[in-house]
Amino acid sequence: MLKRGATGLLLIFTLWAGGVYLFQVPGYLLPGPGEVLERLVFLYKNAQLTTHIFVTLTEIFWGFFYGSLIGIGVALVFARLPILERIATPFILLLQTAPKIAIAPLLLLWLGLGPAPKIVLVAVVTFFPVMTGMLTGLKYVHKSYLDLAKVLKLNRWQRFLHIELPSALPTLFAGASVATTLAITAAVIGELMGANKGLGYLLSAGQENADSATVMGMVLLLSLIGWLFYEIFELMRRRMEARFSDV
Repeated sequence: MLKRGATGLLLIFTLWAGGVYLFQVPGYLLPGPGEVLERLVFLYKNAQLTTHIFVTLTEIFWGFFYGSLIGIGVALVFARLPILERIATPFILLLQTAPKIAIAPLLLLWLGLGPAPKIVLVAVVTFFPVMTGMLTGLKYVHKSYLDLAKVLKLNRWQRFLHIELPSALPTLFAGASVATTLAITAAVIGELMGANKGLGYLLSAGQENADSATVMGMVLLLSLIGWLFYEIFELMRRRMEARFSDV
């Protein structure tokens, strides 16, 4: 899959460069790949680009980690205590439907300009799809498997490990794949609202200076990060499903 993705990426770059050259698009509207690459090299040499990439990656990683951990834990509780799910669902939906671009300023006021508000925002958007994926898998275990667990007299832990968790893995990873794209968007929103480091900060600076090459460069880097996260989760999904199919 990685090879096919790289081929598709090469095709996009070729079409991009060809379109800019063929239609003579001005650089201030849409710079070509070569110009964007030159700007990225310039930022690497003069603006500590690697530091900004590391800051954004750190925010995404920790926000995604905490959001996923809480989402899985809440799903396990809701699967065991459906009444809690019914009580908490309105509050969870209210939090998820609130515009994240409106939540970000509040987090900045409460937590300052450091990484904390971005990590919290990423955790908020990650929580719901991970929780939903895990809970769906736990709820809709095939009845024949549950009957088999009763026949074999499996205890609660054995039933979870051998039946419920393998059943939940496909929907869990589906939710996590959605969460990765939302996590990147949330981190950028947080940095656009207020930051002095990160790819969102560079994106905002490029926009303020009408520097389309910098803006395109940041969009390209964020897209590559999203693709990398997706490929990592696809690899984890295949390995975990293979692991639990043998349990």
